[in-house]
Amino acid sequence: MKKIFLTGAVLFVLLYSSSAQMDLPPSGGNPRATISEEVGITSITIKYSRPDVNKREGKIWGDGNVVTYGYTSLNLNTNQNTQPWRAGANENTTITFEHDVKVEGKDLKAGTYGLHMAVWPDKATVIFSNQSDAWGSYYYDQEYDALRVDVKPVALDKSVEWLKYEFIEHREKYCVIALQWEKLSVPFKVDVDVDNIVLARMREQVTGQRGFNAFNMLAAANYFVNKNIHLEEVLAWNQRAALTKTFATLNALGTAYTKLNRLKEADSTMNEAIVFANAGQITGYGRSLITAKRLDRALEIFNANQKKYGNVYAVNAGFMSYYAAKADYKKALDYANKALAQAPNEQAKATVNGNIAKLKEGKDINQQ
Repeated sequence: MKKIFLTGAVLFVLLYSSSAQMDLPPSGGNPRATISEEVGITSITIKYSRPDVNKREGKIWGDGNVVTYGYTSLNLNTNQNTQPWRAGANENTTITFEHDVKVEGKDLKAGTYGLHMAVWPDKATVIFSNQSDAWGSYYYDQEYDALRVDVKPVALDKSVEWLKYEFIEHREKYCVIALQWEKLSVPFKVDVDVDNIVLARMREQVTGQRGFNAFNMLAAANYFVNKNIHLEEVLAWNQRAALTKTFATLNALGTAYTKLNRLKEADSTMNEAIVFANAGQITGYGRSLITAKRLDRALEIFNANQKKYGNVYAVNAGFMSYYAAKADYKKALDYANKALAQAPNEQAKATVNGNIAKLKEGKDINQQ
């Protein structure tokens, strides 16, 4: 039988590697946590461990306390006063950005970063390190910094027992993330170039399997048409969607043509769209023409609606809007009273009654 001898060093490594893989609770009673949100389609994820105050109120922040102001001299690389706080407990706090972002107005590439902080009474330096798999900040090296930003700490009214990260503000194209512990919050703003990121993603997806679905193409195009951006490029997506002929796809294509001021093509497309439309959809289109000050075209559409659907609520409501725009309030009231008698529910009745009141005062109901 062959005998296998292991040196002490090798045995230690094997034992340590084995124990490191065990699924054990975190050390020090600091629970692990993950928080993630999306800005647009960009995921932002923070993984960290949560120490508690544990009856140390007033002893968390500041020299001689749990989190020393500025930097400490515990850095095992330099033995100098260069170690920031790990911004949590145990192993690195990490933050992951799915796409490139701006943090406090400064560029930061997509990726995962070790998140550290140096905190003072009147400012905090938030550090994003390319070293993301260390234990704490003991081997922190400024050479690996991807970005540093200075922010202003904010005092909290109520104490936060367990350290946490929160998305304290969320808007269409940015968010504000804050570390909160005891009575201090350290917020930093993250801006995301949402529209261009979405455009890049849609360019990929419309050429793949998803691009063969008309309503996927419609959704992709509508995002940009509604924002009035990249109209020339996404027109082709509208055209592909409209190969499947429904009111929704043709109406979207007509809207895209209108925004590009290609009115002849818009009108032709919408003439086809109303073949698939119900009375309410046709009235909605007619009202959009009133808003665009195209009253002759609006009357043409309302007449087509009447020819197709007859004396019904949506038809009469459309004529009410048209004659109000023409300042012919008598005719508008006639159609309003017809619509009131045909109103399908209480909300519709309330709307028509409100319009009748305005018309009696000689007001255009199309104006807000």
